[in-house]
Amino acid sequence: MNHTALAWVILGTTTAFGAAAGMAKGTSTSARSGAAGDVPPAFALRHLGTHSTGLFDRSASEVAAYHAPSRRLWVVNGTAGVDVIDISDPAKPTKVATHAATEPTSVAIHGDLVAIAEPGEGNAPGRILFHSAADGAALGEVVVGHGPDMCTFTPDGLALLVANEGEPEGDSDAEGSVSVVDLRGGPSKATVRTAGFGAFEPRRAELAAQGVHLPVPGAGLARQFEPEYLAVSPDGTVAFVAIQEANALAVLDLATATVTEVHGLGLKDFSACGLDPNDRDGVRIRPEPVLGLRQPDTVACWSHGGRTFVATSNEGEVREDKATDELRKVSALKLDPRRFPDASIAGDDRLGRLDASAPACDTDGDGLADRIVAFGGRGVTVWEWAPGSLKMVWDSGSDLERAVAAGKAGHNNDGRKFRSDDRRSASKGPEPEGLATMVVDGRRILAVGLERPGGVVLWDATDPSAPVLMGHFNRFDPAVDPAKDLARAGDIAPEGVLAIDAAAAPGGMPLIVTCNEVSGTTTIWAVVPAASK
Repeated sequence: MNHTALAWVILGTTTAFGAAAGMAKGTSTSARSGAAGDVPPAFALRHLGTHSTGLFDRSASEVAAYHAPSRRLWVVNGTAGVDVIDISDPAKPTKVATHAATEPTSVAIHGDLVAIAEPGEGNAPGRILFHSAADGAALGEVVVGHGPDMCTFTPDGLALLVANEGEPEGDSDAEGSVSVVDLRGGPSKATVRTAGFGAFEPRRAELAAQGVHLPVPGAGLARQFEPEYLAVSPDGTVAFVAIQEANALAVLDLATATVTEVHGLGLKDFSACGLDPNDRDGVRIRPEPVLGLRQPDTVACWSHGGRTFVATSNEGEVREDKATDELRKVSALKLDPRRFPDASIAGDDRLGRLDASAPACDTDGDGLADRIVAFGGRGVTVWEWAPGSLKMVWDSGSDLERAVAAGKAGHNNDGRKFRSDDRRSASKGPEPEGLATMVVDGRRILAVGLERPGGVVLWDATDPSAPVLMGHFNRFDPAVDPAKDLARAGDIAPEGVLAIDAAAAPGGMPLIVTCNEVSGTTTIWAVVPAASK
């Protein structure tokens, strides 16, 4: 191990990377893209420590929030509630407590206040449970919308925002919404306002033309909008809401608690950048006449040069309810011969095995597919937002598939299953999910977790229009059967990715934390100069 201290200026503070920065590291693959493609990667990730629940495929580590004064993570554990993990020594994370909650979905911390999202039973609304981060004491609760899936505080801590997904339950399908919890009187006197999407129903055709995906004929727009994730602007005036299944991004005005904008995220053109659409031919990333619904899971926001930028991790998602059966293999589609004169394109040796959205493929409703539209963008997109406008400034293209294929993680594999290389190529590929951003040494970093092959990919996004890919860092070993030897398999399926700035982190190191739901592990990585890895 290299225990040499590395003096490094981070966020204006001189920081020494000591012994902890020299701990064992995971495998990585470096690559470069963007306008600065000839610049070597500046940063890398070095594995520091991992806490394991020992539970395989039980959602035992999903999302984390950090309480800086106590040096503790609060981690959603779907089997027990919320685990509290001490990371005072990041190389030896230790669980110190568990707070009971019924199938919690999210946790957020501001100051000493912890918020835990808990869905209601059956079709009941969900609630937010408040605790003290200092001693774990319960401080109250509030009722929010149906299926709260993610929560986050505003920068000043005076409000908590909750994305209520409103997923279908049996024969019921609640409307998606966003709850704005007013905390000015403290958690015991919190009040709730709820923002819905019904006001956009008259603009249905306009939104569909922008790329909003509405696969359920006759169903109201508000019922098809299922908010997945929230990110608050740095000035605390608006929040950006990822509406995954609908392939949309909404803007919430925090002062009025109303949704003021909805933007369709369009379709990604894989004929320009390439993808691997076949799960039986190994690594074959190539341009194909395929479009992709971006359908982001996570969204992050920052300011640069007086402008507001938003990044989305474009995982993809099929709408699931009793009334909708949108998924088709391309081989099962009736391709319009005027658009696809070569019928062999739908053969199993080419695009036939790819999952597609039948309603998105048939643009004129004549029963013939006018285009091939898959689920997910297999990458990250950066957008510039100004009031009333959302403009794409960069997309990662095929960076993710190529970075994984170049390493040892297993190309488009499914970490849940042993020897599954290439299995996810015909579905949504690597499925980028968790996304976080931070500033290190004056550079803007984007970190995205890959749900299927595992690990974290880093970009230097200091120039939002030309991020530079710095590498894929992974602790998953595809040569090990996780059902038989979970400890040796490593981290599987990062659900949440958390960035901890150097000023708040133990030891003064900028950290990335991944919550890996299939392996039940919570892993701490240090962000280090690439040359020192």
